[in-house]
Amino acid sequence: MDISTMINTGAVVVSVSALAISSWLARNQFTAQRHGNHVGPVLDLLSELRSLDFQRNYAFIRDELPQLPSDSGISGLDLDAQRKIYDVGYFLQLWAVLAYLDIIDERFVNALLRRRYLEIWAALKPFVNKERELLGVPDSAILSVLEDFVKRLEASPAERPQLLAGRLRH
Repeated sequence: MDISTMINTGAVVVSVSALAISSWLARNQFTAQRHGNHVGPVLDLLSELRSLDFQRNYAFIRDELPQLPSDSGISGLDLDAQRKIYDVGYFLQLWAVLAYLDIIDERFVNALLRRRYLEIWAALKPFVNKERELLGVPDSAILSVLEDFVKRLEASPAERPQLLAGRLRH
């Protein structure tokens, strides 16, 4: 191979490498910017999670709801209980949607809220299933994203918060 062919081959290799590196950097920049645009809404969600109303609603669903009969579904409960169910259920479903859309890392939700998801769904499941039955709607209605997300969490290992913090830095 003569010297000009080697120089041309080297130039092509350098060009292709530069293109690959530039593409990789652009992709990472795009991902960082996309996640950065959602910091405000995620902080708002975390603020709601810390609110006294949310914590009380959560405790009601976890502790008191399982003691109530589910044979009339959600709509058979008093309005205060219905409000608590929909506030907490759709709040957790919103987090699941954000994870599905890759706006927040599913590992973050797993580490932060896994226990809450499992407890809330265990309490809500008989009421949601009965409500679907009473309304004649398919299983894909009424908190179905929450239900699917809980199934994913159950099928995956629990994330430990200290390990998650190390992974998110990279």
